[in-house]
Amino acid sequence: MNCDTSRELMMKYFDGEMDEAGEKQFREHLKTCGDCSDEFSCMEAIFASLDEKVGIEPPDDFEARVMDKVALIENQKRERSGKRIVWLYNFATLLSIILLLIFVADMKDVSIFSAFDRITGYFGSFSTVTAAISGAVKDLFGLLVNALAAVADIALSIVRSYYYAFIVLILTVLAVQRLIHYVGTHTGEEAE
Repeated sequence: MNCDTSRELMMKYFDGEMDEAGEKQFREHLKTCGDCSDEFSCMEAIFASLDEKVGIEPPDDFEARVMDKVALIENQKRERSGKRIVWLYNFATLLSIILLLIFVADMKDVSIFSAFDRITGYFGSFSTVTAAISGAVKDLFGLLVNALAAVADIALSIVRSYYYAFIVLILTVLAVQRLIHYVGTHTGEEAE
């Protein structure tokens, strides 16, 4: 047997795939060849060290620490979700107010841009700057007063016309908020 064949058979020997006759030939070659014998000894030492079982035990509080981190992550997700819902409510409210002001200004035939047009018209000379600013402030104040009055008129007419529908809508919104709160607080209990 030559050294190349011996090296091929070495792994079969360690895997336990060698028949008795092949093992006998392999052992005879190891007795006569110092290089293969040294390589076999090294491989045998490596496999022996791999077979030793190293027991690594986790700390006693390992499971509790892992579960605490999982609970912390779940709480952070719930908080982010709650903040996102509040942000969406605030955004929807702001958007509704802006749209309502635009609608009211259009109904009262008041142009928001008329105040800015008046400012640019007064800037023909530097001496009229204060007059332009005071006129623009008066226009904007008048626009704001008219818009608030129109919003109040529209709100009153809507409430008068759709009183019962308005109450049902408010109750529905409150029920949905309670449901979201209930689902948000009880989903964490089911996971435990």
